[in-house]
Amino acid sequence: MSRVALPADRHVLIRERLLRDGRVLAAELAILFGVSEDSVRRDLRELAAAGVCQRVYGGAISMTTTPVNIAARSAVNVERKEMLARAAALLVRPGQLVFLDASSTNLAVARALPRDLGLTVATNAPAIAAALIEREDVRVLVIGGQLDHAVGGTLGAGALQELQRMRPDLCFLGICSIDVEAGIGSVGAEDAAFKRALVAGCGSIVAVVTTEKLGTAAPYFIAPLAEIAQMVVAVDADEEQLGRMRQAGVEVIVTEA
Repeated sequence: MSRVALPADRHVLIRERLLRDGRVLAAELAILFGVSEDSVRRDLRELAAAGVCQRVYGGAISMTTTPVNIAARSAVNVERKEMLARAAALLVRPGQLVFLDASSTNLAVARALPRDLGLTVATNAPAIAAALIEREDVRVLVIGGQLDHAVGGTLGAGALQELQRMRPDLCFLGICSIDVEAGIGSVGAEDAAFKRALVAGCGSIVAVVTTEKLGTAAPYFIAPLAEIAQMVVAVDADEEQLGRMRQAGVEVIVTEA
């Protein structure tokens, strides 16, 4: 490509690449545009300030496009989430206290939980509690507090106080984005604070991740990738991304189509 001199033109092309690939490298863009890497890094800083991407070592990754509203999320990738949930539910062990964080994917996990394991399930999501209402083999604990309608769960000081009295054995963490360098993220500040408390208080953290969240960032940081013990993904997830996550110490469980 000939030299792309105008920053506005470069910004358009970088946005297109982020949309297509989810990630860009400054060195590659410099060659593509025929400009210096300093010029590209300046472009990336400006795009990051505009909320388009997040800077990482050597380049940038796209921000998550996860729908904020819980109703919208529940209607997306229904069969895919059910498939992931069946694999994730196999990680549960008899007698555990399991926390299901507010998430449309974790709602599917609740419905897939094996029977007669003597489980106690805690959640901040009324929809998850309702999904277990007829499961007499499961003891259900509901975290109180103010309901965030977009997240689909209770958040704030009251919810945090109740959470801090628990020490779950296993937590299925709802996430908006996940990346080796950017870590785990959320689109909301209070949601991120609640999830940070979950990570701090749980014995083992599992992330059940739909493919579009891989290699993306979100405005609010939850935890580094190393806090995840296991991650459940679909068979079509990008193998390069998964390889980097395995190198970071995460056990990656790939489900069949």
